[in-house]
Amino acid sequence: MVAQPSRRTILRTGTAVGALTALPASTLLWTQPAVAGTPGPEQIHLQWGNEPSREMTVSWATAASVSRPRVRIGTPRGGADRSVDASSRSYVDGLNKVETYTHHARLNGLRPDTTYVYEVLHDGARPVRGTFRTAPARGRAAFRFTSFGDLGTGDNVFKKSSVHGAAAVRQVEQFGPLFHLLNGDLAYANNNEQLQPQAWNAFMNNMAKSAANRPWMPAPGNHEVEAGGGDLGYASYLTRFELPDNGTRDHCGNWYSFQVGSVLFASLDGNEIAVEDDASLDPATGRSIYISDYSEGAQLRWLERVLSRARAGRSVDWIVVNLHQFAMSSSAASHGGDMGIREKLLPLLDRYSVDLVLAGHDHDYERTHPVRGTEPGGLLTPAVVDDDLRQIDTSQGTVHLILGGGGTAGHDDVYLPADGDGVREASVRTQRLTFKADPDAKEKAHWSAVTDPDTTHPYGVAVFDVDPGLFPGGRTTITVSYYHSVPATAANPVPTPVLYDRFTLYRDRSDGWDGDDEDSDSRNERAAAR
Repeated sequence: MVAQPSRRTILRTGTAVGALTALPASTLLWTQPAVAGTPGPEQIHLQWGNEPSREMTVSWATAASVSRPRVRIGTPRGGADRSVDASSRSYVDGLNKVETYTHHARLNGLRPDTTYVYEVLHDGARPVRGTFRTAPARGRAAFRFTSFGDLGTGDNVFKKSSVHGAAAVRQVEQFGPLFHLLNGDLAYANNNEQLQPQAWNAFMNNMAKSAANRPWMPAPGNHEVEAGGGDLGYASYLTRFELPDNGTRDHCGNWYSFQVGSVLFASLDGNEIAVEDDASLDPATGRSIYISDYSEGAQLRWLERVLSRARAGRSVDWIVVNLHQFAMSSSAASHGGDMGIREKLLPLLDRYSVDLVLAGHDHDYERTHPVRGTEPGGLLTPAVVDDDLRQIDTSQGTVHLILGGGGTAGHDDVYLPADGDGVREASVRTQRLTFKADPDAKEKAHWSAVTDPDTTHPYGVAVFDVDPGLFPGGRTTITVSYYHSVPATAANPVPTPVLYDRFTLYRDRSDGWDGDDEDSDSRNERAAAR
């Protein structure tokens, strides 16, 4: 029987802490501290290091400072025979004056595509055990990842959260991805001003049911901008996560990239690109915390360097960008396609042939046709390059997905009306306007390909299966499957996800032979004949 956490831990972390005890002992053991008064590890989660095939970061929190936090690491056969010290940091919530202590152990020198066991511990506490698998070595490899945004704590005691947030984490585990992309709006702690630390703790403990087994890679959303959270409002977010380096001194963790197999992932801070004003209010001034363009272009310059290097080489086939805000949405409750993203980000996506953009923000599912360039007019409306719904050549255009159905309490899956030709309207935000103002323009959403208006199934998770192809220069694919879900209830705490939309992206691999003029179809036929 797994022991219950101490009363002090419950008070510090909120009601969601006890849910972690439901994990199988073989996956993660929650134990009482070995020494009375010593807080045990909690909120355990994994993040990729700079090189996912050889680096992993194990992170966790404690209710107070502890001595010698560390991770023991090894293989299932050899046991946890190596110890790695963790670095510790803390922050004090500016509204509630509660200090949060976090610890991060960067594990290096790991073997690619290998399962490891680990133990999180510090002096006076029993270890908490877990397992993970490293990414395959750079090159061509098949793997799966999942994604959604707008999760919440999984506990409807907190504003903007629903119990489905707990089910969504379990659903990720059912699909068994190598890792998960979390596209902003994590805990909604800023909507729980008097309980910001408790909301974060509940969120992190809920996420740990999956993130202790596989990396969860987040992007900041507008709800991560918190009053009392430092200049940008990111103190809690950046204290709790240890993300790949981006080469900057002042904004490390705000944006980053990593490569798995032949897929480059770039995670962006949409708050810095979007013109929308929709974060926290500063109680000292009564004004919103507006951080658009805080890096003075550093993020976009970094992104162009990353994308240029990827497309100039032969190791990257696919480029996937994730951020919270979006360029397009036809939801009736939409924040609106954002002119900041259209002006600043879309030209880079076009120039470097980005394949996929994953977002959240609107709490629904919408898929665009592949787009490149803009239609005539002043709204920079993205232009459709192909209308095939099942087989999509992303070398010709970028597909954008809104995946905002992670588990938050609000639903946006009602869409604007269509004209006689079946083309819906969409909202566009052309300027900052005022705090939480409605968008100020409308356009025809020719770019909208698939929406999920089923209000009975308001939640969902996207599953991405990467197939590297057979040979240099041949075709590689990503099959995208979107599963929607009825809300979780006490009687049905983890509903079975239902397939709603499936399509395949394809392009030619970048490692083709020099001077080879064969097209990919010819090469595929030649390979099949072998």
